[in-house]
Amino acid sequence: MNQHNYLFAVNRTIAISLFFLFACVPLIVNPFTQDFWYKPKIDAICVLIVVITLAGAIRHFLLKVPFHYKPVPVFIPLLAFAGSALLSTLFSTAPHLSLFGDFMREESISTLLTYAALTFLFSQLVATEKQFHSLMKGLIFSSVVISLNGIANYWGYYPIQQLVPFKGYLGPGVGSTIGNPNFLGKYLVLILPLCMAYYCTSKDRVETVCYAAGLLACLTALVLTFTRASWLAFFVAIIIYFLLTGRDLFRKDGKKIACTLFVIVVMLSMLFWVGVPNQKKNFFDLARKKLSTSFDFGEGRGVANRLFVWKKTIGVIKERPLLGFGPDAHSKAMQSFNLEYCLKFNDWSLHKRGEQEVIRFAGLTLLDRAHNNYLDVTLSQGLVGLAAYLSTVITFLIWLLRSIRREENRCRRIIYCGIFASFCGYLLNDFFIFSVVSVSPTFWSMMGLTLAMNSQKIS
Repeated sequence: MNQHNYLFAVNRTIAISLFFLFACVPLIVNPFTQDFWYKPKIDAICVLIVVITLAGAIRHFLLKVPFHYKPVPVFIPLLAFAGSALLSTLFSTAPHLSLFGDFMREESISTLLTYAALTFLFSQLVATEKQFHSLMKGLIFSSVVISLNGIANYWGYYPIQQLVPFKGYLGPGVGSTIGNPNFLGKYLVLILPLCMAYYCTSKDRVETVCYAAGLLACLTALVLTFTRASWLAFFVAIIIYFLLTGRDLFRKDGKKIACTLFVIVVMLSMLFWVGVPNQKKNFFDLARKKLSTSFDFGEGRGVANRLFVWKKTIGVIKERPLLGFGPDAHSKAMQSFNLEYCLKFNDWSLHKRGEQEVIRFAGLTLLDRAHNNYLDVTLSQGLVGLAAYLSTVITFLIWLLRSIRREENRCRRIIYCGIFASFCGYLLNDFFIFSVVSVSPTFWSMMGLTLAMNSQKIS
């Protein structure tokens, strides 16, 4: 092969690897390991990043193709975030956890650096607007597959996890391939406004119907997660989306919006009449029970639970406020109040065993996260890490908002609005949940991909 063919092969390798990173990793599960949701995903991401890096090195050093850096506004904050992660690892209270990761969390120093790398790689390597849309559509398609799998799980069918004795989350919600209802809800909050944007900008009738069906599937899966924080985050994200798109959207796509609202009402009605599998209660009984605990500040797994953990976590953060306890060292840092939490919020009772009294728990939950990503970042990376993280996302959002105001192309502007709404909903959801390797890579990759699209300006 001549140099042109080699270059074509290298470019295709990079493009396919980017597609797998963005669209296919959320689908990955490994039913033959104890952790079949999280470690397989982060391992696949690391392998793909290595492949992209090697392909880029071959293109630059062997094929003599110069690398042109595209300036991105988040580059300095992103470097600061990576640097804070390295510093907190250097001074970690649990070096083994910070270096190799906590089981079922896998957010060690290498994972945090991977997040920063994903943003940089996507911002630099996505070459055309066509590639941008291919990646986004691939993500939406995989999200529909994930949602359909979650809906099937709700009815007791597990098409992806057939070989696994433990099929999934043992609660009222569904986790699909993401692993947990809270994580699936967070993932879908990031996807749904984007799906709405493509639905509103689609001009082909068949494509429009496909986006409508995908939107309905993702929304149904979000509802079936029974995650209050994600419901709230999605509601706020959609309001932001409609405020940004304004009258122009309703004037040109009013029929699409009205049709979508009608289908949503039909979907909720079906959930009411069909009920919940293997239970006498219907969907709304479970949803009402979930929502009622949101306003109980005294006890239960609602606001009272979160307020207790947040208050205790802030107290722990004060012990090491600058650099934190180290990546993934949360479980060790939170040991001081874990027993108090278990006795207060887990179902337990005393039982006689011979002459001894023993505590028996039902649904035991141990703490290894504050269930607030901003507190979790501070706990692991200190105020330095929190400042770097907030600086990165705020810089990106300000840049994106300015891009929306400057953009003259209507379709591109609406897609920008969808991305902005997605990030706002995701960041709101982060007040009640934490970073996880089955969701966070999509967040960081989408940031880089959006930066890449703006640099192309290809119609």
